Amino acid sequence: MTNGAVLFNLSLVKNLSLCLTWYLATIFTMVFALALFIYTSLPHQISTLTGSTYQSYKALPLNLTSNSLEINIGKGDARELIVANFFKGYYTPLSSFAREFVTTADLYHLDYRLMPAIAMQESNGGKILPANSYNPFGYGVFGKQVLRFNSFPEAISTVGKGLKENYIDQGLATPEEIMAKYTPPSLQKGGAWANGVSTFMSELR
Repeated sequence: MTNGAVLFNLSLVKNLSLCLTWYLATIFTMVFALALFIYTSLPHQISTLTGSTYQSYKALPLNLTSNSLEINIGKGDARELIVANFFKGYYTPLSSFAREFVTTADLYHLDYRLMPAIAMQESNGGKILPANSYNPFGYGVFGKQVLRFNSFPEAISTVGKGLKENYIDQGLATPEEIMAKYTPPSLQKGGAWANGVSTFMSELR
């Protein structure tokens, strides 16, 4: 066999090997792509740290109806986020208790913005208050007499009940009406307390 024939045969074998390699690679890629497509089109379970399970769909129909997708995620109360962001904006320690504010407001049928606004007016959101009092509302504070609580949640619950029974149920519902009993000296200052509370309430939107 001449050298030319040998070189031709080697070139042919090399080309056939390249073609076979390309063919196998193409088949593998198509199979992988098909498997990936099928996998991503199916629902998968995602377990959270708290043990809750959510249904996550990576491929969704374009036109969703109530029967086309069921997601086991409870809708959060937007008011909690509003209260939390409100306090975070002022860098106060009360931002961690947004849920307690909203829950207490619902329990006693209060405007959910009222107690956060009073807390801001009275103590800058819990940043300035009597030592070891956990009382950001100035509630039950008269001179050296200070009403103390064991925690902020206890203060929120107690003050919420007090506002309901001693103010709302007595027909004192607006900041101006509450002010006359809550902090009478403010009446002589042009209603600064009520104006402050009303301003903070308007920020809680």
